[in-house]
Amino acid sequence: MRRRAFLAAMALLAAAPVRAAARSRFTRGLLWRVAKEGIAPSHVFGTIHVPDPRLSELPGPVREAFDRSGSLMLEFVPDAYAKERFLEAAMFLDRRTLEETIGSEDFERALEQLRPIGLSREFVNKLKPWGVLLNLRGPEGVQGSPLDARLLDEAAARRMPLAQIEGVEEQIFTFDEFPMESQVALLKHSLAVRDELIALAERTLQAYLARDLAAIWRLRERFIGRHPRVAAHQAVMTKRVVLDRSVVMAFRMQRQLRRGAAFVALGALHLYGERGVLALLGQDGYRTRRIY
Repeated sequence: MRRRAFLAAMALLAAAPVRAAARSRFTRGLLWRVAKEGIAPSHVFGTIHVPDPRLSELPGPVREAFDRSGSLMLEFVPDAYAKERFLEAAMFLDRRTLEETIGSEDFERALEQLRPIGLSREFVNKLKPWGVLLNLRGPEGVQGSPLDARLLDEAAARRMPLAQIEGVEEQIFTFDEFPMESQVALLKHSLAVRDELIALAERTLQAYLARDLAAIWRLRERFIGRHPRVAAHQAVMTKRVVLDRSVVMAFRMQRQLRRGAAFVALGALHLYGERGVLALLGQDGYRTRRIY
């Protein structure tokens, strides 16, 4: 049985309808220069947490900014302990099972969709619904490493100072305190509309490659509009995973921004709109300018 690291693929899972201000400043762009008087400028880069060969090379402006930076800050930096702790938290430690939580039919669907990553029936049956949600895969055969992982590898090779915004317990809290009713509803829905979600993921990636943050939000709004039964559960997820965390991110990244010449990489959805990190940094006196 292969035990893969259970790291959150939040960008595609969490997005739900969020209405931005009519004239939002932050609807396009993945790389932003962030500056404050007396401090060397830093850069904030929006990533997408999926592996795909179309993401194999950093775009020129992003590469240039990264190479000039003196430190890297990511949402989360997994080490061996964090991986094991996250995996432990994603599992029922009592007598509950996934099959009895979501029903036999949906359990068989989950087992089938997780089979490509080599998880046994017994192992899957001990996963909590959110542990399954974060590990549902797209079409087989997709290769590559997420952008965050490649940036981490490059920073390590360069012995670049490294920082993280959140610790493993905060990552766990985001999902483990999510109401079980919503976990079950979202998992059952995701299992039922897998093909639609795969198509949505592809369109989302295309919007990301076009650097169109607003388009990513619109895609999700349309998806939720077609499935109103889970809209309330998606709204709870969006608040926990995107909006609440954006507030924390905007505050904590400032410890690196104050040192200057930092490169901060986080999920692109956290950049979007008047409730994203760029707008929040502006409220704290930082000037932002789109680079790419």
